[in-house]
Amino acid sequence: MNDRVIPWQPTVIAGPKQALLATPETAKLMLRKSKRPLFVVGPYAKNEPLMGFIKDIAETWDLPIVTTADTFKSFNENGIESNYYGIVEITNLLKDPEWKGIRGGEGPHDLVMFVGCIYYIASQGLSTLKHFAPHLKTLTICKYFHSNADASFPNMKDEEWEKYLEKMSEK
Repeated sequence: MNDRVIPWQPTVIAGPKQALLATPETAKLMLRKSKRPLFVVGPYAKNEPLMGFIKDIAETWDLPIVTTADTFKSFNENGIESNYYGIVEITNLLKDPEWKGIRGGEGPHDLVMFVGCIYYIASQGLSTLKHFAPHLKTLTICKYFHSNADASFPNMKDEEWEKYLEKMSEK
């Protein structure tokens, strides 16, 4: 079996529907097809170099950012505009197909891209969205494979992951 598509925490069992392996090209295709994408950023993203990659990706693709946990403060101090929500709160809002989204009034999001979230919490949120938000696609661009997403980057080392993230900031 390919180690790159085994959940980073082996106890995360996805069931019959498991994430597809995503490359930067696949992820960019998903973003191009999306009408209302959203970028959810967790606490592992509050330092460089990841914060810089997130800023570049969000600017390239015009993505609204939701920061969870204590990430908002770091982003705000570095001039990166974001909206603060708890990970459980944003997951519950995303389940609702009537929710008008982060930019208010534009309509529900159709793709949510996650990065920097604590693995076991992200896994539960992704599982919730997989089962209760059929109107939504999920993508993780973390350095660990998330089997509960619709598509996920594989397990990889930091150097390879940084190359993947650099490619994500190119249209």
